[in-house]
Amino acid sequence: MEMKFYVTISFIAIFISGCVNDAPHDNPLDPHSLGYSNLGDLTGQVIIASRSTGISGALVTENTLKLSVGTDSLGFFSFTGLLAGGHTFICSKENFTADTFHVTIQAGEKSQIVRGLNGAPNVASQKISTRKIDYVSFSPQYFVDVEADVSDPNTINDLDSVWFNVDSLLFPMTFSPTAKKFVATVYKSQFPTNTIQILTGKPLHIISRDQHFATNISEPFYISRVIENTSTPISPAGANTVRMDSLFFKWIPPDVTFNYTTTITVYRTGTENVVWSHAGVISFFEELQYPTDGSAPLLSGNYFWTATVADDFGNYARSKESYFVVK
Repeated sequence: MEMKFYVTISFIAIFISGCVNDAPHDNPLDPHSLGYSNLGDLTGQVIIASRSTGISGALVTENTLKLSVGTDSLGFFSFTGLLAGGHTFICSKENFTADTFHVTIQAGEKSQIVRGLNGAPNVASQKISTRKIDYVSFSPQYFVDVEADVSDPNTINDLDSVWFNVDSLLFPMTFSPTAKKFVATVYKSQFPTNTIQILTGKPLHIISRDQHFATNISEPFYISRVIENTSTPISPAGANTVRMDSLFFKWIPPDVTFNYTTTITVYRTGTENVVWSHAGVISFFEELQYPTDGSAPLLSGNYFWTATVADDFGNYARSKESYFVVK
């Protein structure tokens, strides 16, 4: 009776074993299955570092296979059918620092990742204008004013430095809260030749750098001209006394061929404070009566006035001082 029990148990074991060996292998995660796949997918998003904004048009490349996909309008991308295991990817876009990252792909699974790119600063606009100021007692003073609208994709706090660049020269620019731009004034003495005329025809640039040392060099820009000829004040002049009811400013226009306007400015002698200014006098006018805008009469005292010629690009040249007295 006992021998029959063991034989029965052995028979059952053999039967179960045979059934297991013959079971179908249709699990795709089972390496022994006919449906097994050693492939996985990767989806992700490329965003601006320190922000949640997606970057469209970035290129994500699998480094070994050299397979590339672009990000959509929200910064999303996807790879399908990648071999399980480690993969290296490079994400790049113009004006952003390239990012290299590694992902381990799991067979039959979809991996997800978010990567942030550091953007280099961006120069939206730049402008340069030249100035010449004549003096009765001094040599003319020449300088240039430069301004640039510079931003950074990763917020303005990431912006570190901005320079005005001429050849190998770098002139630091500072942010003006009033203009909301970076500005610099460079005098002729700061150039090796002691003249701003050397800038004529030269490609000029704005160079900006962020705190991660990403650098941007703007497209070249140029000065339009240096105005040498300006208007010449002829009356009042010579410290002559004038009456307020007959105060006419008269000048000889400059010998130039470009479009320009004239600004008449009156200063209080000794303080050099501007007490009155009238801009936008068109070129064929050669005199202006004070006041033309309802301003109060000038108080008794000593004054001087100047005539400034400005072209359409903001370049200007100021005349020498012409002195007069009001009693």
